[in-house]
Amino acid sequence: MNNKGERTRWQRLWSWLKRPLALGIPIGVFLMVMGAASFQGMMVASNQNAFCFSCHLKMDTIVQEYKASSHYGDGETIPATCSDCHVPHPFVDKMIVKTIALKDVYHMMVGTITEENFEEHRPAMAENVWKDFKKNDSANCRECHQGENFDLAKQPQRARLNHEKIAARGETCIDCHQGLTHKRIVIR
Repeated sequence: MNNKGERTRWQRLWSWLKRPLALGIPIGVFLMVMGAASFQGMMVASNQNAFCFSCHLKMDTIVQEYKASSHYGDGETIPATCSDCHVPHPFVDKMIVKTIALKDVYHMMVGTITEENFEEHRPAMAENVWKDFKKNDSANCRECHQGENFDLAKQPQRARLNHEKIAARGETCIDCHQGLTHKRIVIR
């Protein structure tokens, strides 16, 4: 206190900071911002091919099949990443898929799925992916293959005719295009 009995600016600040709410709000905001930034960083990192390859590179065929496909990019087209095809774009659906994918990480870590037995598990895993594609009408395919990127009038005659028939039958992309990026799997 100065000689007039008033508290100094520092004393007022210190008494304000001693109140829990005064400290709690800025700390809470800081933690929320840091949490949101960390969450966003994890979303971006887990949508990169490098993240997918960290496990699937051990299943060498998956990565090699993808790299040999048109979806990997030929220098003239924009490449599709693993997440472009395998992770839904709407936020809630994306969070559901990423949460469910944790079981795959678990099975990799405990050794249920290994490099040696991957091909045994592959048909069941492929079938699950195809069911998801059918259930959502191949929504991830349509994210890229629509509008000017997929003008049916500019397609070859065979493609135009087939797509018209498929639309009439209520089929979706995955009904014909299995094995487009990864090898065609035969379900027994």
